[in-house]
Amino acid sequence: MICETVFSIPGMGTLMITSVRQKDIPMVMASVMFVAFAISMINLLIDILYSYIDPRIKSQYVKVSR
Repeated sequence: MICETVFSIPGMGTLMITSVRQKDIPMVMASVMFVAFAISMINLLIDILYSYIDPRIKSQYVKVSR
């Protein structure tokens, strides 16, 4: 939101603030869900990539046969 304000770039932050001020509940719900989904997918991608980068993480999940 700060970058959008400083550089006058319309984006999700401006959309969310405008929707809250206008009491547009469906738009607020959709934008919050979109942001939550995007953050979840980014975290999942980082976790998957981290297992490829650091071999110690991968070795923790190797099944040990007895």
